[in-house]
Amino acid sequence: MKYEFHRFMREKYEAGSIYTIPEISDGFDASLVTQWNGMQPVSFWTSEVVNGTYEIHVRIRAVEDTDEIYLFTGRKLLKDVIVLKKDEVYERIFYQSAARIIPRYHTRVYKENYLFFSFCTSHPEYVKVESCAAQRCQDAVRVYLCGDSTVTDQSCEIPYHPGGCYASWGQELSAYFEGNCVVQNQAHCGLTTESFREEGHFDLILEQMTPGDFCLFQFGHNDQKLLHLRAQGQYLENLKNFMIQIREKGGIPVLVTPLGRNIWKNEKEYYDLLEDYANAVKQLSDKMDVPCIDLHGASVDFICQCGQKRARDYFHPDDYTHTNEYGAYLAAGYIAESLAAQFPEVFSLRKEMPQLSPPRQVWEDLERTDNRKTDQTEKETFDRMEKSVADLVETIEKVRECWKYENC
Repeated sequence: MKYEFHRFMREKYEAGSIYTIPEISDGFDASLVTQWNGMQPVSFWTSEVVNGTYEIHVRIRAVEDTDEIYLFTGRKLLKDVIVLKKDEVYERIFYQSAARIIPRYHTRVYKENYLFFSFCTSHPEYVKVESCAAQRCQDAVRVYLCGDSTVTDQSCEIPYHPGGCYASWGQELSAYFEGNCVVQNQAHCGLTTESFREEGHFDLILEQMTPGDFCLFQFGHNDQKLLHLRAQGQYLENLKNFMIQIREKGGIPVLVTPLGRNIWKNEKEYYDLLEDYANAVKQLSDKMDVPCIDLHGASVDFICQCGQKRARDYFHPDDYTHTNEYGAYLAAGYIAESLAAQFPEVFSLRKEMPQLSPPRQVWEDLERTDNRKTDQTEKETFDRMEKSVADLVETIEKVRECWKYENC
């Protein structure tokens, strides 16, 4: 069966309806209005679909010469960035998963009942979508993602600005692969190796997993804020249990060390708050013979090479943990290259990839505002803490100090 796409008019739906939950729509959140100049997303959706994997055939034509066009499927999953000349045609097949998910700020399971295709560009009237249709795909390589806010499919402010939006490497990963690779992201903001299981997110993966599926795990940013989830203790044990259960299902677990933060002791000395958790992940990888991607090492090396000021351009304004589109794309590239190197028979990288590099002083060029929803749950408190360097460092140092005492 073929599903045709038609325009998604978000303004028709009242706040609070299921169509305005970013994780089960196009990923753009109309309640997150930014104060900087940006691009209005243009989105399309299908009629209701059953859960599964789909291939989306897109054909667009430029009516006039365009600036950069950012192409997304699902909940703002970056697929490509292109520039077209007048009358030039772009045609490609993308892959998207429609699955069950527990969205942020919600406790029950929702179904992704619709497929989405979106684009953002400075002059959307210069872009004509000539055709967009989807059909079921049975033989795709499936990759599941488990993690926190640095992995999750972040909801996006409107207007869209690549330097001023939240984004994660999980949202960018599939852009790097050639062929039928589909990524299903069950990561969420504020989660630990403990709450990811307790809230039911891991169960959603286990109930779908089939032999040969991949499952990537990246935790640590929030675990380190809790005394009982120390790197060489329950954190390691929780990861170990994840590995065992994925293997029991015939899946292939892959460990990812936590993305580095852009936090420094002074202008010349980097402050690595996650080193002990990264080392624990690598230790478990060796012990259980689980493939490991050292994103922590790669990201810290990059941040130190850039220096604190230039590295800021890869993070959301006034944030030293969460990447913007540029930083997410960079991190996803390292993940994709590592997967292709370790599993060359499964993952093929695209031969030509767009180059995304932020202009200098992105933060200075944008007016900042933080209009995210807030509540007092542990995971939301953890997520907010990442935006205050002083609070974050104080919390982690207190936990580390407690670890020195047996009865803390």
